[in-house]
Amino acid sequence: MSSASGLSVTKPVAAWNKSIKADFKELFKSLGKAAINTALGKWDSVATDVVDGAAALGLAETPEEIAWLLIYRSLIQAMASLVEGNKELLVEKPNIDEIEVICNHRLDLSLENMELRIDQEFFRRPKNLPIVEGIKTPFAQWIEGFGVSKAQAETISHRLPTYFVFALHEEWAKHPDKYACLKEELDTPFIQANEREQAWLRYGAWLQKQVEEPMFLEPFGLKQVYVPLRAYYQRQVAGQKAKELEYRLKDDKQYERVVVNLQTQLETWLNKAERNDAIRVISGGPGSGKSSFAKIFAANQAEKGEIRVLFIPLHQFNPSDDLVDAIGKFINSDIYGILPPNPLCLDNVESRLLIIFDGLDELAMQGKVAAEVAQQFVR
Repeated sequence: MSSASGLSVTKPVAAWNKSIKADFKELFKSLGKAAINTALGKWDSVATDVVDGAAALGLAETPEEIAWLLIYRSLIQAMASLVEGNKELLVEKPNIDEIEVICNHRLDLSLENMELRIDQEFFRRPKNLPIVEGIKTPFAQWIEGFGVSKAQAETISHRLPTYFVFALHEEWAKHPDKYACLKEELDTPFIQANEREQAWLRYGAWLQKQVEEPMFLEPFGLKQVYVPLRAYYQRQVAGQKAKELEYRLKDDKQYERVVVNLQTQLETWLNKAERNDAIRVISGGPGSGKSSFAKIFAANQAEKGEIRVLFIPLHQFNPSDDLVDAIGKFINSDIYGILPPNPLCLDNVESRLLIIFDGLDELAMQGKVAAEVAQQFVR
């Protein structure tokens, strides 16, 4: 089958009823039971009533069936993770009978008739898969059944596509041998990429997930409440009277403040990619939004996929060490295996790389020695 025609996704007949509608009902019932038992966050326990993980992969024989399981298991993990992250909002715990009523009568499962097709676009932008968008509505309706307001439920379900992408990469990484048969059907980035490429894809999905995670025990994440920042840089004034401009004196020269949209300005700088203009420093007082901007900017660039992005919180980093060694130590300290290989090593070199260091001002405020280290780091 050519990559242009795509892969029509079906379910393993031996393990599933023929109606997709019944499968999604069972999924929401299983999620509901897990919520009642507070056994959230573990996909195998959430999916017990739906399908046994190992058996399902064993029963799936054709690439179409295995592709369906890749999508389905990733959706389960994404929804379970979202519920786990917002469990404090589930103030009402319906009983099993009420869960049955919610799943049978309140959920809009019109997505049951949706045709699924995997092609190159799915692997480039998996969050655009129609079923991911389609399941957001019943997922929000299901959340409302636990006493969550409609607005909160919609905010939570809106984050599902980002969580799905991260779960998709994790599921593929857990069972690469089981999904290897897709190589014969589609020329996918998952297969073309070597381990380093896959690590960057997974890390990029993780960066996007970070700005979607709930804040302050609320259903929204940073991405939903972030307000784009303005900034300014100083430009030397030539041949104009000082009173006509906002300026400051420095070495008998006049400067004006040029106000810009911070994200637009940095994207323009990135696109120029001039090797002699490779550093930007963002300064501002505590609470001015530097760290929030850094996280949002990293997530946006990771989503675009035009340049590798490495986000480094300086409280987890030794700024007095050699840069290559320090980044290597930072990556090696990642016990969860989220970070990609050290991109400054010759074996892993990237043609384009954006490294974002966050928290320099916090470091500078830790005393005289730390302030000197911060200054030396910038130099």
